[in-house]
Amino acid sequence: MDEMELVRRAKSGDTAAFETLVHRYWTKAYRLAESIVGSADAEDVVVEAFVQAWKSLQNFRQQSSFGTWLFRIVINQAKQWQRKVANWMIEPLEEEFCSDDEAPSFRDIEAIACEQDWQHRVKMAVQKLPEHLRLPLVLRFWDELSYSEIAQILGIKESTARMRVFAALKMLAAMLGLPLDRRREG
Repeated sequence: MDEMELVRRAKSGDTAAFETLVHRYWTKAYRLAESIVGSADAEDVVVEAFVQAWKSLQNFRQQSSFGTWLFRIVINQAKQWQRKVANWMIEPLEEEFCSDDEAPSFRDIEAIACEQDWQHRVKMAVQKLPEHLRLPLVLRFWDELSYSEIAQILGIKESTARMRVFAALKMLAAMLGLPLDRRREG
């Protein structure tokens, strides 16, 4: 069954249809929440996000995909969780710029990460990225979203989404001590 049909059924009260949507998006939502709050709290954030999505489903106008709408809820729930649990102030999003250096391709970093030690190092380095760079990177490569979808979820321009992913890849390469690749990730 396609996503929009599941949404239509869920809007009419079909809990089985909503459960199917939960199963489809759980892993991606978890990874996104984990990138914001860490693994200890990610599951709680995702549960809260799905509860909020169920409660707000009637307000979903289907102008974007269900996943795009849900990821926005996950981000909002994660930020609320941070404020409640850690009393943490969220840094404002800043515009990034690209220098003449090119970022390494994600595929190069991913190939290195195949070794278990590197997987841990990459995960820890990603967690150290500033949130405004970490979120677009996770959405792009872990959740495999387009730059257009990332821009919609984060409320930024598509060009800003591209620049933030580029900046995150550069910073990630520097943190991991990798040489810069002259090929740009597309």
